[in-house]
Amino acid sequence: MRHDRKSGTWRFAWLGGIVLTAVLIIVVARFVFGFNPMFDGADWPTRFQSNGERIYFTASSSSGLPIGSTGAGMHMSMMGGSFVTCHGVNRQGGRMKPRFWKLVPPLTPAALFGKHASSDGHEDHDAYTDETIGRAITEGTAPDGKPLDQAMPRWSMSSRDLADLIAYLKSPVDAAD
Repeated sequence: MRHDRKSGTWRFAWLGGIVLTAVLIIVVARFVFGFNPMFDGADWPTRFQSNGERIYFTASSSSGLPIGSTGAGMHMSMMGGSFVTCHGVNRQGGRMKPRFWKLVPPLTPAALFGKHASSDGHEDHDAYTDETIGRAITEGTAPDGKPLDQAMPRWSMSSRDLADLIAYLKSPVDAAD
């Protein structure tokens, strides 16, 4: 029996193939890359120990005010819009979701303020200081003044909130995490 391209059977089979392919891609991506940290709030702290930690996880200060950002486009909108969205619960960075080809650098004290390893995503610039990490967060610039990746949002917050966030980024990452 000859199948006519205009027949409903051919169109149904073609659409079914596309849907099946899309589902397979999603399942494989889930097992290879995992879900974004924002999808699994179970790993979040049950109580925040500081305003900086609250800002990192929720993009809002302890006063309840949201911390705004510009840039980063649709990724921030889709994934929840806080620092944990890209850098993870343990601040280890990793693959950006859904842009799996992009690596997000860690935000651990050693990666930001210590000597950089060639694999930590910060090897192309000097260690941060409080001043330069503040500019990275608010202006999207590396310690040498060069722009960071466009996927990095530019955050807008009070100087107190920024100081609290920097203090959190300088705090040790829980070994249990």
